[in-house]
Amino acid sequence: MTQLKTKNDYIKPFQSAFDQAGSERITLTAYLDSQIQKLDQLIEGISQENFWQILPEILGVDAKFMLLTELIQFEDFSNEEIIRIVECDYRDYFKELCGYDLKSKDKHSMIFNII
Repeated sequence: MTQLKTKNDYIKPFQSAFDQAGSERITLTAYLDSQIQKLDQLIEGISQENFWQILPEILGVDAKFMLLTELIQFEDFSNEEIIRIVECDYRDYFKELCGYDLKSKDKHSMIFNII
């Protein structure tokens, strides 16, 4: 994996995935753009005082990006279904990615503290 040095390094692969998806995914592109704006606001507002409140939200946006790029490949899902799935499942994304059962108790880690 390439080391991420800027926000653009991070965002570019997600935007590329949507560019390849085509015009039928315009609703999802708008959703992605709104999440990018949210990420910008979170980054601009982060400080020592609010780091522990902001980091879980940043992790949540990251999980949404990951889910979106995974689900966009499935033509059987409508744009609205994908957004619904993302909004329902993003908090558990890293837990599943790490191989944990959704019923198991969260481990004490920042990665599982998602807002």
